[in-house]
Amino acid sequence: MKSILPRSLLFLLLLVPLCHGQAANWWSISDADFVTQYGQLATGTQPQQSQFAWMLFARANQPVKFNQQTFSQWELWASDPDTFSPSAPVFNPANKIRTRPHLQPSRLSALAGPAHQLSLVNPFPPSGGGEEVTRNALSYGYIMGKALNTQVGIATYLGTASNKIDFPLGSVETKAFWVRGAIPGAYQVGGFSLTGLHLMVKIASRPTNPFTDNTPSWFWTTFEFKNDTGLAAAQKLITYGDVLPAGGAAKLLPAAGLGTTPFANYVSNGQQIQFYDAKNKTIVLGNTQIEWFLANPANHNPATWKSWSSSCHSCHGQAAGQPSGGGVNFFNFTGPVGPLTGANLPPAGYQSLDFVWALANAQ
Repeated sequence: MKSILPRSLLFLLLLVPLCHGQAANWWSISDADFVTQYGQLATGTQPQQSQFAWMLFARANQPVKFNQQTFSQWELWASDPDTFSPSAPVFNPANKIRTRPHLQPSRLSALAGPAHQLSLVNPFPPSGGGEEVTRNALSYGYIMGKALNTQVGIATYLGTASNKIDFPLGSVETKAFWVRGAIPGAYQVGGFSLTGLHLMVKIASRPTNPFTDNTPSWFWTTFEFKNDTGLAAAQKLITYGDVLPAGGAAKLLPAAGLGTTPFANYVSNGQQIQFYDAKNKTIVLGNTQIEWFLANPANHNPATWKSWSSSCHSCHGQAAGQPSGGGVNFFNFTGPVGPLTGANLPPAGYQSLDFVWALANAQ
């Protein structure tokens, strides 16, 4: 019998073998259901991890009609100002004002130690742009439900010995990088073009000691506009790049309704789930637009980079706070790669923020 399924869906069913209980519409099910049903890909083989990364990208960029315009759904999630401003009302997507990206200073750049400060004087990405951080309803709900949106709330929560910050499965945090102006082929909003997008999703409960335990709990992946300066050269420094079979992304995106959108012009830099593994004592993953300040030499075109101290798991593994005087002392980011040891390891008294650096924006 001749199949009546679209070729793109046939390919997808071969690429993502459906097990009992898995939904074929992986791009539209809830974030919690997606991790429950497809999370095994995140800790599987490298091709499976690459596939999971592209699925995340397609899900985050599902089009949403809002005020007679179309946006990617992550743009309508709660931003850092929506979450961590003490006077901000309870977030409601219907009340969001979206005429341009909600840019903010780079928190990690601000937390970077003296060794990285020189690279902030004249950063490589073009001026006039910046970062934007958002989180899905699961992540926002957890933060607000435990009053982790203020330093007093974090200090109070961590002041109880039995309390551990452990975001629910399916929590998603994004970090986008925008540049001013219209770049042909790039996704554009309000006079800005999207050149980089980080995605992190909670796939398992946090390990007992997130600072040293190598057990996966979050999945990181990052995407860039295909024409970003020096991208191909920088990708050679990444440990686990995208290994989706040839044409894989060109099938996944149309299946999720994104085949004729600007998102077909983006590429994956790869993925990460651990500090290290049996093959590599250190794992490098980064984005030329977001982690330029961790490159060597600093302030140069990525095509000239010799090394890159960028590791999502190691970076976020340092997310820690110490209750102090009703507030919180947040650990200083040091740009680690590999296991956290020595000066890279938060000292006694600091407690894990479950890999979520955004909590350091609490006031």
